[in-house]
Amino acid sequence: MFYINPPRGKIPLYITEECVINRLQYLNLLYNKEECKFSGKFQYLLEDSPYDNIGHFTLRLLVSTTPESWNHWLTRERLLLRHRLNHLLPRQLHRLFRNILRRSKNYDRHEAACIKLSLITLSAHFLRPDVFRHIISDEHTTGCDLFPFKVIFTAVPDLVKERKLQLERGYCVVHCSMWKIVLESLFHRLIQLEYNIYKTDMQNTVRMDSRLQLMSQRLTKSILTPKIESNANITALNIDNEARKFPPCMRHLHLVLRKKHRLSHYARFYYSLFLKDCGMNLDNSIAYWRDEYSKPHTCESGCTHKWQESEKKFIYSIRHLYGLEGARVNYGSPNCQTIFNADPGPRYEGGCPFKILDNEQLKDVFNSCLIDDDIQRELIKLKGENAGAACGLFLQATNDDKSHVVVQSPLEYYIHVNKHI
Repeated sequence: MFYINPPRGKIPLYITEECVINRLQYLNLLYNKEECKFSGKFQYLLEDSPYDNIGHFTLRLLVSTTPESWNHWLTRERLLLRHRLNHLLPRQLHRLFRNILRRSKNYDRHEAACIKLSLITLSAHFLRPDVFRHIISDEHTTGCDLFPFKVIFTAVPDLVKERKLQLERGYCVVHCSMWKIVLESLFHRLIQLEYNIYKTDMQNTVRMDSRLQLMSQRLTKSILTPKIESNANITALNIDNEARKFPPCMRHLHLVLRKKHRLSHYARFYYSLFLKDCGMNLDNSIAYWRDEYSKPHTCESGCTHKWQESEKKFIYSIRHLYGLEGARVNYGSPNCQTIFNADPGPRYEGGCPFKILDNEQLKDVFNSCLIDDDIQRELIKLKGENAGAACGLFLQATNDDKSHVVVQSPLEYYIHVNKHI
């Protein structure tokens, strides 16, 4: 399960395709916590089997053609490792350490010397009889600090950044309870490092082989083309229809983005969090923002970034909002008070429309919702008196809802509308 050296030998193409398809299907189900629904062939997923290795390395090669495909796959592959580590039997764990130790010694990438040394140190440490008996015993707890060892800090920079390990003279002190976290970090670092070094070679290999190129195109299309799922309220494909249910503040940001293809920093931040909490998953979010930011911008928001030039930064920032990068904080969408009080600068397109928009701008929002002229006049009148009452009237007018609702956040507004459809 810890893939260091690719397998050798020959295998029929159709078997390779089945290994890849079954693996990707299982990875996606595992990511969505629906692995029990897997209907493929489990023999292609048996840990450390030839099929398992072929599926991993072939899929690794095929997804190297685009950063989105790579990030999509690596996130799920890392999750598979974590899932397997949590379900290992003692004999399987012992075999895992032996395999890592043996394969690490034969690994000759000088760019990954610190990772190789750390893997050897970790495996040799936990293969010690006293240490191994301890980590499989009932005495080993999640906070156990016995049997510490050290790894070079440059091998696990993500754990250093998150302050999960104690630094001591250029080394990280690892207690026995941290072995899974460290192993997962080294796994991610090793694969990402090889991608950074050999990305061009990997992509050329795919381009030069028509069979691999066809498989890669199919996988990329299935990964990057978002599907409307029953359990996802908003997707990159149905967002224009769903935007009709948005509160005025978020509807306004949606219209600005569709018209100018850019938003200022805080507007993009608040709008992204709102979409996330409404049910837009990570893949759809990346597809949605990629589509907009790949178009020429027609705005003065100060944002002149292009997706083609800043793709990695965009993907990182989106993943960060979903708690998958950086400090891995689970950010929540803003409430009405935050939006009403927000004043990040003159180029900020956000805020409460009943506070910041003039009458002509409000009419553009109302016209997009097909609100009657009489109600529009009432909304404009309430604008200067009570923004909250205006938002409540807006909800009634756009959804034929006669109930009196006190909305505390854009998310609450959206949930209420969906309940009364």
